[in-house]
Amino acid sequence: MSRKLEYGWNGKMLLIDVAAQTSEVLDISELCDEYIGCRGIAAKLVEEYGHPGVGAYDDDNDLIYMVGPCCGTPVLAGSRGYFFGVGPQCYPEHWTRSSIGGRANLGMKQCGVDGIILKHKSKEPVVIEVTDDTKEPVHFYDGTPYWGALSVDTQKMMKQKFGQETESCVIGPAGENLVRFAGVFSDRDNAAAQAGFGAVFGDKKIKAVVFNGHQGTRVQDLDTILKLREECFGLKAIPKQRDPLPGTMGIGSAPTGAKIITQEILDKGEASYITQKGNACAGCGIPCHLAGYTFVRGSKGAYQTNCNTTNSSKCVAKFVYGWAALCPMELEWLEKGLGRNYRWPMDFRRGAECAYMINNYGLNSWEVVSLFMWLTELECAGVDMDKLTGVHWDVDDPTLFPRIIEMYVYRRGFGNQLAEGMARCGEEMGGIYRKYSDHAVQGMCNHSLGTGGWFALKYPYWISCALMAAVGTRDPMSDQGHKYPDFCGRREPFLRLPELAKEYYGADGTIDPDPAWKESMDEETYHDMAYAQKEYVSRTMELYGIILGSGVFCDTVYPQTLAPKREDRGYKGDWEMMVKLLTAVTGVEYDNESLFARAEKIWNMERCYNVLEVGRCKKDDMQIIHCHDARDGDWTTGTKIDPVRFEKLLDRYYKLVGWDENGIPTREKLLELGLDKYNERIKEIRARGGHA
Repeated sequence: MSRKLEYGWNGKMLLIDVAAQTSEVLDISELCDEYIGCRGIAAKLVEEYGHPGVGAYDDDNDLIYMVGPCCGTPVLAGSRGYFFGVGPQCYPEHWTRSSIGGRANLGMKQCGVDGIILKHKSKEPVVIEVTDDTKEPVHFYDGTPYWGALSVDTQKMMKQKFGQETESCVIGPAGENLVRFAGVFSDRDNAAAQAGFGAVFGDKKIKAVVFNGHQGTRVQDLDTILKLREECFGLKAIPKQRDPLPGTMGIGSAPTGAKIITQEILDKGEASYITQKGNACAGCGIPCHLAGYTFVRGSKGAYQTNCNTTNSSKCVAKFVYGWAALCPMELEWLEKGLGRNYRWPMDFRRGAECAYMINNYGLNSWEVVSLFMWLTELECAGVDMDKLTGVHWDVDDPTLFPRIIEMYVYRRGFGNQLAEGMARCGEEMGGIYRKYSDHAVQGMCNHSLGTGGWFALKYPYWISCALMAAVGTRDPMSDQGHKYPDFCGRREPFLRLPELAKEYYGADGTIDPDPAWKESMDEETYHDMAYAQKEYVSRTMELYGIILGSGVFCDTVYPQTLAPKREDRGYKGDWEMMVKLLTAVTGVEYDNESLFARAEKIWNMERCYNVLEVGRCKKDDMQIIHCHDARDGDWTTGTKIDPVRFEKLLDRYYKLVGWDENGIPTREKLLELGLDKYNERIKEIRARGGHA
């Protein structure tokens, strides 16, 4: 039954059959307020139309791309989108998600739809144009002339063909060649990178989806939205000006003591122009990741893939300028633990070139950097790298990193194996190769698990991150977990806020113990405290993550956990900000309680589907305990996950969320949530305690 929606949502999706080159409109208006948007609606769609057990490269792996009700409105940082489907990078392959920024999200919303579903495969390369023409909204074009083109070049060509006001999602050669960690790209480096959906595009022979629409999005209460936008700026202490970070700055948002290197780079002739600016996504107004894009012009690299690159990078892409180059604490741990600092000799010019390559070939930066780290560790462990890779291995050679990248993008030699991703490489090769693999869980590499890659998240703080990773379907840190470090000493002036953490997570001790306590505490008591109450952290972050991923809000800004400059508020942010914004946009009277109830239902739907497709159970969740095997512990203290304590933590989490001892939602919980249909579908799996 169709329902008239006035605000926020369009209530429609396009079901696009890539093989038959046809499309139809799918009415989702009845789902919108109950499932909030995006992640929630996708969970409902896969419940109704999904095929549990389908492989990433099977014909029935339907790829969903959606935005939320806030996209196309003045909501601050509210215009992200998501891809959903079975991810090639996932290990084992399973249904998951990947978030994307940039302007393609707005482009799709302006076509009058909330999402598209890409079904089946084309035999030949294809470009798909989505328009706001209600009679003929989808057009298909021969993609052969663009096949093989780089990501940025493809987007330029799409604008030349379809108009400068159009936006697009594209893949580079990595996606075409089914590299399992290929992403879908929008603009220069906005990507749905985790999960490998670029390879699904490539398997379906989709080179680009172009959005050519001009419709606006109506909101229920514009004045309130604009007022809340200003409040968000104030709570986050973000300067309200056109260019939040004008002029030139150093590269990266490093801890204190970072060197401002811009002028030095310019003086050496390694670039003609460097600046940092924000506003990566449509209508946002803040510097991405609170550090902004780094724009580089005229950087002439050592490998000369492009003799005069113009690059933009943010977040993890900056790591290729030299791993942890501006993180002296991590350097100390690396040198002490391994006798080598891992800042391979990559100067700015070479770093800019490699970042350009990663974006242009269409790769997941996390996996690229971690894959190279894996190879470097194998060298340290005594592996004959010349024999393994088929190239002369010398980290001082400025062409090594780019050559390794091209090896797996085009599947040459050992690169054909590397293109399968680190998890599969390590598992297949076994022995020392598995030991030093940086694979953590779900086919994705370590992230905020004490492995030095994310602002020194020390033990015991990464215990909560490990729990979130253990029970999720992907690395959770980049779309639901960023806010936990706010309470754990990441930012001044609030090194620790136990009172606010207790209120936020609903339990005492969620950020205990402080690492400084170790010297004055009994060791066993210290470790017991490290694992205590962390189930409440995971639960809270998951529910907020569902709301965020349905809205869709950027996790750089939301939830508004803390207010850095607001001593008058006790540094407390506005924990109902997303509620207020969703209500103002859609006209539906939400509150935190009602949104959390919806989020709990969606979270259990995702888990149930994962149970159906791969028999997900406790045995799988416990795989996280191996995430430190490669390094004999983390890089911060040499500590490993304690399997006994972690299993007890996992059991407490299951009890808290209403899952049984095998990690499968109980019959009672599903009845409570109105999910009896899943009760029938997972009955046999539940009876045998998960997969055999």
